Amino acid sequence: MINAEYILFGGVLALILIDLLRLRLKINNKNIIHFLTLAILIAAFIAEIIFGNMNVSFFSSTQYSQFVNGFILFLAVVIYAFLMSDSKDYSTTIDFLFILATLGAMLVILSSNFISLVIAIEMISISSYGLVFFQKNNRRMEGATKYVSLSFISIVIMIFGVSLVYGGAGTLSFTQLTSVDYIPFIAGVGLVMVGLAFKSTIVPFHMWAPDVYEASNSVVTAFLSSISKAAGLVAMIRVFFFAFPVSSPFVSMMFIILAVSTIFFASFLATVQERIKRLLAYSSIAQAGFAFVAIALLNYIGIQAAIFYIFTFAIADALVFLAYKIFEDQKIIYKKDAAKMFSISKIATVGFFIGILSLAGLPPTIGFFGKLAIFVALLAHGYVYLVVALFAIILFSTFYYFGLLRDTDVTEVRDTQKLNIKISSLRVKEALIIILTLALFVGVIFVNF
Repeated sequence: MINAEYILFGGVLALILIDLLRLRLKINNKNIIHFLTLAILIAAFIAEIIFGNMNVSFFSSTQYSQFVNGFILFLAVVIYAFLMSDSKDYSTTIDFLFILATLGAMLVILSSNFISLVIAIEMISISSYGLVFFQKNNRRMEGATKYVSLSFISIVIMIFGVSLVYGGAGTLSFTQLTSVDYIPFIAGVGLVMVGLAFKSTIVPFHMWAPDVYEASNSVVTAFLSSISKAAGLVAMIRVFFFAFPVSSPFVSMMFIILAVSTIFFASFLATVQERIKRLLAYSSIAQAGFAFVAIALLNYIGIQAAIFYIFTFAIADALVFLAYKIFEDQKIIYKKDAAKMFSISKIATVGFFIGILSLAGLPPTIGFFGKLAIFVALLAHGYVYLVVALFAIILFSTFYYFGLLRDTDVTEVRDTQKLNIKISSLRVKEALIIILTLALFVGVIFVNF
């Protein structure tokens, strides 16, 4: 059977050999590597749709893994194509890093063992360090340094937690873990939670995200806020629903408190941001909080709602950050500059604001159905007051979302020939934005209450 994971792994090895051959033959054109990378990602996406999941002892299939890995590969294809449409002389290192990061995200979804989970998370993290810093400047150096430092601390904490779990349970397999009344084991569970919360940007372990998101190339930010974060949240599902027997009211309430704190704190800070990208970064943190609310229920209804919501916000986050890349290149940095967006690209502006509306949870976008699925799951378990509180926060968050909409001037017209942008590159980017925008509406077919 042909598996997407094998295609990505074999593709990386093949790209390294081809790139070495290119250097040996003194061929300076790197486009062959870039096009092969895109072909590998597309082939993996097709293979995932047709053949489904990998099934070997170190990794295991779950009923949702094909769906999650499918949309991860879909986003990877679109994000990478968007990056390559810049027509800049990017190093071929970016190709290897991008495929490895995507492969790591997919292996997180399939992990059946703490060893495989840690390896997969590190595969994402190490590749992401390079992606953040692939265009060298002081701002990105600062962002990459913060990311590496805090990520290193989080993975050390997680590995220490895993060692305590092993000391208490005597196994690292998700399927063999049982309840252990042993204080170091309980402490290990908490430390694993800290490590995964860092990757998922759950408050108070989110501190790295705004700075790193803002410092990175917006295409890389799209990857971090969608694919990487989706992998972190699904890792929480793998660990706290399928591995640890922690379905207790106390643990569930603790998770809900963290989730609500994440939503409220991020939404509040988003309202005081003047820089558009930083506002979007805090918005992305808030979206992770909504997904974590559903995970906190620790039951099948909550997990189904969480998986669907992860899908909805990942696509919307990718859409808004990719669309913003076009505006950022034209020095649209602050909210007061939003008036110029429409004159730069009508399609990108429409896609950007449809993505914003989806993040805000307004119908008929997929974000509305994602939040509705979470509310249905909460109401099914009697969390009426929590639903009311979350609805109030959603209304509060619409103020900073609609602040961007209000400032946009749809009457201003600018000659695109005078912009610092290649028209053919802009058309490719606009086509990719249209694809992601349509995905927000087509994704409604996956709604399952």
